[in-house]
Amino acid sequence: MNDIRSRLERIRREIEKLQAQESLLLEMLDETPTPKQTRAVKGSVKTTVLDLLEEVGRSGLNAATAVDLAKEKGIDLERGSVSSLLSRLKTDEVVVYDGNAYRLKKFTEMPGVTPLRTSGDRSF
Repeated sequence: MNDIRSRLERIRREIEKLQAQESLLLEMLDETPTPKQTRAVKGSVKTTVLDLLEEVGRSGLNAATAVDLAKEKGIDLERGSVSSLLSRLKTDEVVVYDGNAYRLKKFTEMPGVTPLRTSGDRSF
């Protein structure tokens, strides 16, 4: 059972990497001018994403949502960078991923809150 979970986790990480690559290539193909935005300073991407995760709380977010929320604040984040960061935060056990959204760990460990269950998770 653990072998299956490990394999599933490796596949999910690979999917996230491929999605980030796809996003980057799509951005490179898009030649339409975009409104001038403040690009996130290197190193502040993590701070921005952590702030957004704090802001959304239990509802969580994914890379695309993070990019959209940051854009509303006038901050330009690259989806691939956000996706990669969220994956690293998951590996570092700072966030939890339920198959749809990433949440800060503290929002999944709240008393009286049942953790979200994914179709492949039979541990409950």
